[in-house]
Amino acid sequence: VSWVRRRGDELHLLTIGLDTYASDSRFSLAFEKPNDWRLLLRSATERDAGLYECQVSAHPPLIRTVHLAVSGK
Repeated sequence: VSWVRRRGDELHLLTIGLDTYASDSRFSLAFEKPNDWRLLLRSATERDAGLYECQVSAHPPLIRTVHLAVSGK
């Protein structure tokens, strides 16, 4: 399972399995057996808004897209 952020045509890798590759330390992963993989983002800002994808390596691949909306205070 991996999480990526989509910006236009670019994909930015955030996690693969239990490993976090995001350079932004606000991103982390929570996993609960048997198959609950949650991407966590602390202190989200309007810059964080956009499309995030959860990708499962299967045949065929499974992809779920989430649109994060962040409103200002």
